[in-house]
Amino acid sequence: MYQPNLRNLGYFIGLQILFQNITHGATHDSAERHPPPKCHPNTRKAIVNDIVQWTHRPLGTNESRIFWMNGPAGVGKTAIAQTVCQRLLECDQLGGSFFFSRMVPGRNDPRSLFATIAYQLACLKRQTIRNAIEEKIKEDPAILEKNMTLQLEELIIEPLRLFDLATPPLVIVIDGLDECLGETTQGEIVRLLGSISQHRNLPIKIVLTSRPEPWIRHEFDTQLLLPHTRRMFLEQTSDTDEDIRMFLRSGFTDICSAPDHQRTMANVPKPWPTPSVVDEFVERASGQFTYASTVLKFIGDPSNQPTVQLDLILSAARASKIGNSTNPLAALDRLYIQILSTSLDKRKTLDALGAVIALTEAIIEFQFLMIYSASACRVMEELLGLQPEKALRTIRSLVEVSKDGEVKFFHKSFPDFLLDASRSGNYFIDINVMHSRIALACLKTIKLDPAIALHSLNGEHAGTVKSHAVGCWDIHWMLSLVSDQDHLCDEIKGINASLFHYHLAQEWVHEMAVTVQRRLRQGGTGITMPGLT
Repeated sequence: MYQPNLRNLGYFIGLQILFQNITHGATHDSAERHPPPKCHPNTRKAIVNDIVQWTHRPLGTNESRIFWMNGPAGVGKTAIAQTVCQRLLECDQLGGSFFFSRMVPGRNDPRSLFATIAYQLACLKRQTIRNAIEEKIKEDPAILEKNMTLQLEELIIEPLRLFDLATPPLVIVIDGLDECLGETTQGEIVRLLGSISQHRNLPIKIVLTSRPEPWIRHEFDTQLLLPHTRRMFLEQTSDTDEDIRMFLRSGFTDICSAPDHQRTMANVPKPWPTPSVVDEFVERASGQFTYASTVLKFIGDPSNQPTVQLDLILSAARASKIGNSTNPLAALDRLYIQILSTSLDKRKTLDALGAVIALTEAIIEFQFLMIYSASACRVMEELLGLQPEKALRTIRSLVEVSKDGEVKFFHKSFPDFLLDASRSGNYFIDINVMHSRIALACLKTIKLDPAIALHSLNGEHAGTVKSHAVGCWDIHWMLSLVSDQDHLCDEIKGINASLFHYHLAQEWVHEMAVTVQRRLRQGGTGITMPGLT
């Protein structure tokens, strides 16, 4: 998080300081999330209307302040939250939004939650609110480094006291609370939001979405929140099935008319696919829009013929008895397995996916690593000898590779599937082993050119694979649960010998010793490294 130079504070104004402390990619209109998931036209209308109508109701003694929409993975909570934001914008009621994402560094960090919301409030056409927030930050810039309780009170509650209670309340939308780092922190955020209910003259309502995790539900069941919360649990209903059916029909129409498929689909009998096939997908979706969305991405892959892709999915689904399972994730798991089975080299595909998860996990656990870390594709190519474009080519319905070499999962249920052996079976990824492989690859890179250790400590090679090797190897080692300690220590000893040969050892070995021992204590492994103490 940015820390303003207080000596040069005269160069800043309050909002400029605040701007440097927000999570830019977490808002409803951020470039990072574009295009954001949103409800297909004419779907989820009843749910969206219910939430929006609730936001319109004036605050009163018995009116709830928080709308908690919860449900399992894949039912479309984020799309609904995005659509609600758009509707609230139209009626000038959106105060701010924050879309958490477990797999995106920054968007999983709660420390910037209230700063990000405060910035959006300050950008509204309410000069009194803007002035109050700006003056608070100019008066005490350190508020942005203080705890969430103080930030909520001074950056949101106090400025909103100046807002006219007679107008429709402003609404703050927070999506994916369960993707915020730390169960304890998730509970703290719920309690803090619940404390808003104690301020009866505060013109604000909260829309919050999450999975129904026990620790989150526990907070909503307390006396602080129970009387002031409206709840909605998203589950499979006839309305949901009809929405998914409409979503699929529209998606298949788009595939037929897409430039990549117009010629090959021109002579295919319409409607395609048949209504019975669409009904089959609806049944297997079990209320999960993620299933339907993944089906459309796979069938609409520009590199393949849609009719062939459709047959692949149908043949695999019909060959299994998954459809009769009471587990709502069973059909989605089978779909993931079917898509992964199209890989020409299963091992390399899983290695590439495991590397993406491991690299993301390392940055999530230790966000300062972002200054060292290279893009996922460069790490895979130069450290692990993988060709990510080739390894991931057949599963583009599950992952996206950006132009700058980063890899993003379309939905968090996919990495959840890969890391759960009971769900993924032969496609299970042992993330501890992958961390160990990356740690060894980092050490071997340092061993080939020991001088980069000192150069990287001095800030050289930032954002390169060499910088990643020096700055991140011990994190990967720690996260591997030290499954290959002897091999790793042999590599370290080899590096030490090379460094002494270069007369560079003393500084780097001391830095490495201090850093590793500190991180190992944090990880609770309780081991020491030979030659480093």
